[in-house]
Amino acid sequence: MVISSPDAIHPVDDGDLPTRTFGPPAGVVIGTLVAGFVFVVVLEFLVLISFVGQRLWNHPDMLRDVVFTAPLLIWVLVATLAAIVCLRTLTAWLQIDAEGFELRSLARRTRRARWDEVGRVIAVRDIDRGATPAEMLDATETAYDGVYVMDSSGRRVLAVSSRFFGPRAQEMTLHRAREAGVRIDHIDAITTADLLAQAPQALSVVDRHPNLLLLALAAFYVFHNVLTFAVWGL
Repeated sequence: MVISSPDAIHPVDDGDLPTRTFGPPAGVVIGTLVAGFVFVVVLEFLVLISFVGQRLWNHPDMLRDVVFTAPLLIWVLVATLAAIVCLRTLTAWLQIDAEGFELRSLARRTRRARWDEVGRVIAVRDIDRGATPAEMLDATETAYDGVYVMDSSGRRVLAVSSRFFGPRAQEMTLHRAREAGVRIDHIDAITTADLLAQAPQALSVVDRHPNLLLLALAAFYVFHNVLTFAVWGL
């Protein structure tokens, strides 16, 4: 692990506006919509083709027998969760000013804090997570892998990702934190384990175990398709 100088970030020109508002870039919007379609339609193709092809809405056991209805209920749950995740991502906006920051979106609890409530900010240029899909989505050279805003008790109150808000949002976060006199730790490279040792609450469960999440998703879709074939057939 190498810690760089706190002033190793490019200065931000405030212009005439007292605040800056950041939302998901076009790539994130497109990627979110594609991912939602894949999870709801592509990976559930057997469920949909079985339901539509056999016109199961006319079957006497539909909505009466729990086992027979289970594949449809699970698909509705998948579609609902995918819609919530898409809404959270597509409607997110982060506002940063001299007083503090606020993160809002639909289907999400609003997060806001003043800079005097922030204990420190951790800016990590590169987090070595191993071979994960996140590692394949290379950020720009000027971006940090993650900028984590922590409160005085060490709890994460905000994570500013370059992939979801862009490097300018990270620059503005660090710029405003420096103006407010908040401690900023710049880290050039670190492993997930070392980051957790230094700041146990900086990473979410998904950040800590991305491969386990993918395995769980794969197991879920295999189970759902096998259940559909066993109950409905083709």
